[in-house]
Amino acid sequence: ESESVQSELPVNFGEVVKGIYRSSFPYPWNLAALKKLGLKTIITLVDEPYPQSHVMFVKENGIAHHRILVQANKDPNVKIPDSVMCRILELLLDRSNHPVLVHCNKGKHRTGCVVACFRKLQGWDSCDVIEEYLRYAFPKPRLLDENYIDRFDPSQLHQLAQSSGVKTWQSSGLFKMPPEEQDRDKDSPDCHVPPSL
Repeated sequence: ESESVQSELPVNFGEVVKGIYRSSFPYPWNLAALKKLGLKTIITLVDEPYPQSHVMFVKENGIAHHRILVQANKDPNVKIPDSVMCRILELLLDRSNHPVLVHCNKGKHRTGCVVACFRKLQGWDSCDVIEEYLRYAFPKPRLLDENYIDRFDPSQLHQLAQSSGVKTWQSSGLFKMPPEEQDRDKDSPDCHVPPSL
């Protein structure tokens, strides 16, 4: 059954850990599959308004919808404020918000930065954090994203991360990467952590 659900899920959908999902901006035809996840919370990282189908979906399913705008890392002079990233991560660390979906437009860059910062809270190795970012951002990773991820200091949420037990959170294993992504993963270059500018 999980495979049929997965085929209707949004592009770049993935399970971060059990109860936290990531994706691109859902299309109306993705909503039935998303309903099966029993979402309590959706965090939208872009200002693109929800169409009526989405507004009704959120309302009918009692989903709390947070729109927290994250700047794209396209200009070296524009940086995602720590306060914005921490607000998103605080929502993710609170299990009463789960199951939660985080999405931007393509599910690559903004969402990739959020998930990477979450992984840092989990104590992941920098290499693994960047490798996961690159897998979802393929074929257009952004060096400025990688620099942002590298510089993000997880210690500012240390107390909350510790009390939540986030380092022990695991995936359910129900959602597998599509085969073409697994193959691509094997061909990915050795890990590199970007130099700080």
